[in-house]
Order: sequence, then C-alpha cells, then structure tokens
Amino acid sequence: LLTAISIERCVSILYSSIRRPQHLSAVVCALLWALSIAVIASVTSLCLLHDHEHCQIALISMYVLNFLIFAPLMVISNVILFVKVLCGSRRHQPKRLYIVIFLTILFFLIFALPLSVWNFLQQFSYTVVPYQVVFLLACINSSINPFIYFLVGSCRRHCSLMSLRVAFQRVFEE
Repeated sequence: LLTAISIERCVSILYSSIRRPQHLSAVVCALLWALSIAVIASVTSLCLLHDHEHCQIALISMYVLNFLIFAPLMVISNVILFVKVLCGSRRHQPKRLYIVIFLTILFFLIFALPLSVWNFLQQFSYTVVPYQVVFLLACINSSINPFIYFLVGSCRRHCSLMSLRVAFQRVFEE
C-alpha cells in the first residue's frame, strides 16, 4: 500500500493537469491487496505442505518481489515527489500530507525493511544481527505512524503540542 500511495502521489503531482479516473487509487490498492494475498497464500500453502525446496523458492521469490519491485518503486516515486515539491511552483500545496507520506516511507525503509532483509538472508542461513533486533525495529515501525501524524499535524510555524484529535484532523484535512 505504501508503494501504491507513493506512486499515486507522484503521478498526481507530475500530471496535475491530466484528469485521472476517479477510482484509480482504490483499484490499484485492491490489485496490490490481491497480489499480496495470492503471494502469501501460495507461500503459506507450500510451506505448510513441508515441501522445503518449494517453500524456500516461494519465500525467496516473495522477498525478491519486495526488494526489486515494491521498495525501489516506493523510493523512486518519493524522490521524484520530494524534488518536485521542493523545486515546483509555490502555489498552495498540502505540504503536511507530503511530509507525512515521506516520513512514513522513510521510517518504513529504516525500521521495517531490515526484517525482510533478515528473512531473505535466513533462506541462505546467513545472519548478521539477532532476530530480536530486527523484530524490535519492525515493532517500532508498526507504532511510529501515529507519532508522525501527531507531530506533523501539530507543527505549524511553531511546534506546539495540542490535542491529538486536532493534530490528526489537520493532517487528514489536507
């Protein structure tokens, strides 16, 4: 979903003058969910059948799909978005929304991707750090988004703490 959001934001900024289909985002997200469910179902069924060789191939394929398609698309679209927003016109743009998306993806890459890398390396019996470290990073990633929303939503010109409801409301209004 982060990949879909990144690409959708990038396309909407780059081609703001072109009218895109109204339900494009929902369709893309539904397709990504379907792909995700299909991949997880196939990996789970192969691994539950205790077919070690096919299970390992399915897991490696899943991680390669993540590393070679989804993560690079997310990074490239966010870099394009970031450059376009910084160098683009100075008309009113919902900058807080872009900051939230950028921070969410940045923290995803820092905190969640190591677990995928660790799992991928495990398929080759290679470990660099203990599982507890990458699991802790993944847990941090799972809980950091509300803090991002709060901090970005509560910062205007001066960062001041306000109610959580108002902070969320500001972020999601844009």
